[in-house]
Amino acid sequence: MNKCLGLPLVALLASCAHQQPEPTVSMPVRQVSAVGLSPQPLGFYTQRLAEQLFQTPAGQQPQLRHKIAISSFVPVRQLSLVNAGTEQTDLANQLAESLLTEAVQRGYEVVDIRLRAAVLLQQDHEQAFSRLLHELQQQQQARVLLSGTFIPQEDGWIVNARLIDIQSQQVLAAATDYVPDNVLWSAEKMLKRGNFLYRSDRIGERP
Repeated sequence: MNKCLGLPLVALLASCAHQQPEPTVSMPVRQVSAVGLSPQPLGFYTQRLAEQLFQTPAGQQPQLRHKIAISSFVPVRQLSLVNAGTEQTDLANQLAESLLTEAVQRGYEVVDIRLRAAVLLQQDHEQAFSRLLHELQQQQQARVLLSGTFIPQEDGWIVNARLIDIQSQQVLAAATDYVPDNVLWSAEKMLKRGNFLYRSDRIGERP
């Protein structure tokens, strides 16, 4: 009798053990005040900068007749990204990329100064851009440079953009805007609850 009861009991215990959920690891989060931060992406703020730089009445052609080159933004104190961290470098390059898109969509002629003299054919991809001077097109036809600086704040960046005549060094247009610190966070890692933003990070909480 005991043997008959024992077999179903063992099977039941084995079934329960099999149905137990796998252990989960809670992800650390960074909690910051939502004051001054924004759910908008970086493109929202580069569009506002572009509206200041390229003030052209609706229905009219762009006022600038010369081709525009665009370079990475730099921190206002160092004016260099050589020793900058990943966050600053990503911000500097993405500001330039987004404003390049804005300029083209507004009808301006834009040249890419990173274009190689010849496309490099690799085994699994083609490479059209480079940062090595000897690999670039030697003759650039741009007359106007779009670039700028940024200044870190407690919870964001003050971004200053300008259009400069390369030959005369005259500033043709300028714009300033505030960009919240969280615009480079991925949407999957950010959650808003009340007056706080929670940022999860698989590799640990950021300082």
